[in-house]
Amino acid sequence: MLNAFETPQDAEDAFYDAFEEGNIDAMMSAWAARDDIICIQPIRRQAIGRQGVREAWEEVFSAGARIEIEVHHQHWTESGDCAIHIVLEQLTLNGDTSNNRPPPILATNLYRNYGDGWLLVLHHASPTPPPPGRVQGMPQR
Repeated sequence: MLNAFETPQDAEDAFYDAFEEGNIDAMMSAWAARDDIICIQPIRRQAIGRQGVREAWEEVFSAGARIEIEVHHQHWTESGDCAIHIVLEQLTLNGDTSNNRPPPILATNLYRNYGDGWLLVLHHASPTPPPPGRVQGMPQR
């Protein structure tokens, strides 16, 4: 087992730090070394298992964009050896703080404690839905 983290928040901090740094080794240190881990990035195929997750992040990092992430916690729950964090991720690409920033991303992060600490086992990120009444084909209220 890899070096695990003392708390789910420590694992989450390591995940987002590695994301901003574009550091694949640091990224993978936040993930459990298991074949059943899953990463679903927006508008991409799901990545399953340690190698699949690594390849998915290598693809993101290879784009070369400088990414800053503001993480806004929406909901946390922890029970026994599982912790679920629902967050909004606001990305800034290459320092562009104009109104052209992409909309926030809604993410679910699932952490598990395997006895020696916490590691990430699922990251599922999706675009946030449009405001009510803005969905094409749906009546406004």
